[in-house]
Amino acid sequence: MPDTEKKIERMVEVARMYYEHNLTQSQIAQRLGVSRPLVSMLLSEARATGIVTIQINPVENAQQLAAQHIQQLFPHIRAIVLPDAASSDATDDAVAQTACLHFLKPDGATHSIGVGWGSMLSRLASCDGLQGESPSSSSGCLFPLVGGIKASYRGYHTNEITRITSQKWNYEAHYLYFPAFFDSRQDLEYIKQMEEYQRINTLWSRMDTTILSISNFPSYPDLGVEYRYGKQLLHHRCVGRILAHHFDIHGTVIPPAVDNVMQASLEQLSQASNTVAMCSALLKPESVIGALRTGAIHTVILCQSLAQQVVAAACSC
Repeated sequence: MPDTEKKIERMVEVARMYYEHNLTQSQIAQRLGVSRPLVSMLLSEARATGIVTIQINPVENAQQLAAQHIQQLFPHIRAIVLPDAASSDATDDAVAQTACLHFLKPDGATHSIGVGWGSMLSRLASCDGLQGESPSSSSGCLFPLVGGIKASYRGYHTNEITRITSQKWNYEAHYLYFPAFFDSRQDLEYIKQMEEYQRINTLWSRMDTTILSISNFPSYPDLGVEYRYGKQLLHHRCVGRILAHHFDIHGTVIPPAVDNVMQASLEQLSQASNTVAMCSALLKPESVIGALRTGAIHTVILCQSLAQQVVAAACSC
């Protein structure tokens, strides 16, 4: 091999040991049986010849840095990272308000937007809407991604979330007049033949944006998991859910023993132009990691401390 090629090979070897494996110049010199000044010279030449290029990504604050870390680990994800507020409640309110301003505020175009359920969606409906005069024309249509359940908590009254949110942000509301859970798969399949279901399913298949939340496992309410899954969620080490879709840390969706839920599919969520996940400050990092790995999420909104936990946990698993 010509001397020039040998030198290039040695520069690449030294650069990999230094930049990729984080060895010191002294450690590299010891491993290769050369002097430390020679290692320093080879690294300098590797930069000068373009074998090594160094890119500096400017950031203005710790939130931007955390967002960059998430996007490096999950290249298909856009991360919006917010400062932690004085309490988890205040932080969750800020996450919901950010979702409204980024994805519900009218921009002159019409949008088809699906909304999920849970505590974060209840906060979405509680956010301030348009101030002053509303636009003369509708901003688009807004509709539930899942049926409702008989719970005292408003976060699971999906038509109510849709009604309030659409009024505040000038959307036309479309409602889903079916429960989330049916007694059996057969009952669900019967309902799917109805015109009302066909209408909402068409909306789910043509969504521009979806706004939903990620939940821990186990969670409250438990959404009938014992009937639907038996012991499968524990067996497959479930870490969280989106709507009523449960998944593990790898983003693998855990199929239920009884599929009886009226909800948009993960495929429909992934095919939307932008599926936005609002993250509570109380989420476990594993829940976020698993959700991002499903491929159904395009944008995630979360606080700085949670973002840092997600990065640390993703790097270790």
